[in-house]
Amino acid sequence: MTPSRYRTTMLTCMKKYPLFLLGLLLIIHFNAQAQVDTTLSKQVKAVFQADSIPAKPLSSIPPDERTRSDVPDKAYFKSLLTDSRDIVISPYRWNKYQWIAISGVTVLAAFFYTQDVNIQKVLQKNERPFLGSVSTYGLEPWGSGLYTLPALGILYGVGVIVKNEKARYTALKGGEAYLLAFITGQVLKQLTHRHRPYADNPSNPYLWNGPFQPISNSSFPSGHSTIAFAVATVVATSYNQTIWGPLICYSLAGLVAASRVYQNDHWFSDVFIGAALGFTIGKTIMNNHIKKLKVLPISHVGTGVMLVYQLD
Repeated sequence: MTPSRYRTTMLTCMKKYPLFLLGLLLIIHFNAQAQVDTTLSKQVKAVFQADSIPAKPLSSIPPDERTRSDVPDKAYFKSLLTDSRDIVISPYRWNKYQWIAISGVTVLAAFFYTQDVNIQKVLQKNERPFLGSVSTYGLEPWGSGLYTLPALGILYGVGVIVKNEKARYTALKGGEAYLLAFITGQVLKQLTHRHRPYADNPSNPYLWNGPFQPISNSSFPSGHSTIAFAVATVVATSYNQTIWGPLICYSLAGLVAASRVYQNDHWFSDVFIGAALGFTIGKTIMNNHIKKLKVLPISHVGTGVMLVYQLD
């Protein structure tokens, strides 16, 4: 079938079965969000984005109509509130695939919880001065923000200089991820007050003081891991055109998390939950401002309407 006949056939189907096609696209949207459907989504994209119209740059969209922003304007600060809300209520929106993933994370966390002491002993027996220095000066600052925030500032500055909206947007969302991950971590620390590995002799991973206790016992979750993975997820999601962007981001975040256990500041289950929490925060932030389905009133191939499904 030639491309012109294919488009004509699809337009005819759209006129006769609009609700069916809309329902089909919504199903594909949810499956793509759960990362379980790839083939059908690509086919839909090929059909509805044939001779696709290039996306408008953010600068050409009036500020009041933006769903995302590459400058710290009203839309950006509004997104801080909406993203915070959606992070809190996200469990109510999870589909069955996300619940399966969360269940798997919970099972693994429970297993690591039983092995925290054994993992600590293995790492403490293999301490090396060089690795300690790498952890302290090369990795830990990425979780505290000492390196992360300047790096995001540099990314934003480069975006301003070379007029790259994507770099500016990523830097702003990275800063938001840092802030929300920090707040989330602090709230959970205050609610749980788990003893740190170095707090007792011998170390005891099963001591939890609960709410309203001194801040000294605040091992769960690892704030550094939460922040590192939240920011890494934002950057990796934004620059996912090649494998290298996500690989570098997640590898660095993983090393930051490992350094917290190696330095005896956290139990392994602390950093595992922190990593999962940071990933969830980063994904929520990025997914909130991606419009998957657009309905255009005028088709560029003839009369009628055009549906455009966006995967990225």
